[in-house]
Amino acid sequence: MSEKLTTAAKISALRLLSYRPRSTAEIQNRLSDKFDHETVGITMDWLIRNEMVNDEKFANWWTESRVRQKFLGSSMIRKELFEKGISSNIVNKALVNVDDNLNAHQLAERMFRTIGTKDIKQFKRKLYGKLLRRGFSSGVALGSIDKVWNSLNVSKEISL
Repeated sequence: MSEKLTTAAKISALRLLSYRPRSTAEIQNRLSDKFDHETVGITMDWLIRNEMVNDEKFANWWTESRVRQKFLGSSMIRKELFEKGISSNIVNKALVNVDDNLNAHQLAERMFRTIGTKDIKQFKRKLYGKLLRRGFSSGVALGSIDKVWNSLNVSKEISL
């Protein structure tokens, strides 16, 4: 095992981490493409020991960013975290504070402005599909659509 190889692996890992936080599995997979198993192991131990890679922190960061930026439902975030190699125990901890009803409602309000239709059937169809694709259950999607439709139409009637 050469010190040059280990240094190259560490530099490669740090480059990956400079873009965004990563899960342990993501880094291992990327390093495995370029380096042997032993070098990857040494590099991963170094990253973990120096707290540059932590799956719990990554899962929390990922969950917060996906909720804040994309208004994703917990099932979609769960799927993404599993794809990134996060264990189910850590995923469950990260998703404990995700409120699908609130997130779906916020997304529905935002989409109401962009869909901008007066036809409730068309509005519901478009928004329902959008909410399902974002990982919300049927019940949560339908409830959010009805709340947004009713609240925004009531406010329109009041302003008239």
